[in-house]
Amino acid sequence: MSLITDFLEKENAFIMFGHLDNITQKTGEYSVFTELKQDVDPESFARKIKELEVVSEVEYGISKYGMIYSVDFPLNVIGVRGVMARALTIVDIIKTLNQSVPHAEGLLTISGLKGGIHAAKYFKSILNLNDSNFASVLAELYRAVGWGILEIDCNPETYEGKIIVKESFIADVYGGSDQPVCAFMSGYFAGYLTEYFGKNISVREVSCKATGKSVCEHIISLAPSANQEHQLRGEIR
Repeated sequence: MSLITDFLEKENAFIMFGHLDNITQKTGEYSVFTELKQDVDPESFARKIKELEVVSEVEYGISKYGMIYSVDFPLNVIGVRGVMARALTIVDIIKTLNQSVPHAEGLLTISGLKGGIHAAKYFKSILNLNDSNFASVLAELYRAVGWGILEIDCNPETYEGKIIVKESFIADVYGGSDQPVCAFMSGYFAGYLTEYFGKNISVREVSCKATGKSVCEHIISLAPSANQEHQLRGEIR
């Protein structure tokens, strides 16, 4: 790993964030977010990295909106302090709530709602968030923090649509369930869209990988004109 970071520093690639997986094995995966100068061709840069003797393969993607931008402690993710946690740790918290707390699904939805609102407020403060990019910004965020891969189809005129989540970290780790388990994500989507559109948006999960489906599907609609949190909790149920 040190050879890779040394190479990046020599090439003036600013390391924003990185982590190593499979550290107990002979070969592992090193994921790193770097900021390159505008005149650097990513494909050529990737080829240079692959030529290093410690590297067997290179895969890369381009982050248009820069979701993670600090390697110093504390980690900075979309404007606030972030932490790295095993998905199992977060899912264990969700399971504990589901097993021990009345109306846990509603509480998880509201928790997600607050997070989604914060994200949209932050993006509106630094970007020209509009109908052409609000979906791609959210999708990039989910991919960057490892929550899932999103396919978003939402009509900004009717406020209706759906979000497909592939590789949802909650559903993948939760295990088998008779009911959808991604209420937190439904709430996050609702909060993000509510803040962006300026309308009370309801999002409910109608299909979940934890129940045996291939992907998770969340339906977007305009919430009835009543208390937002009550409506979201009620419709999720």
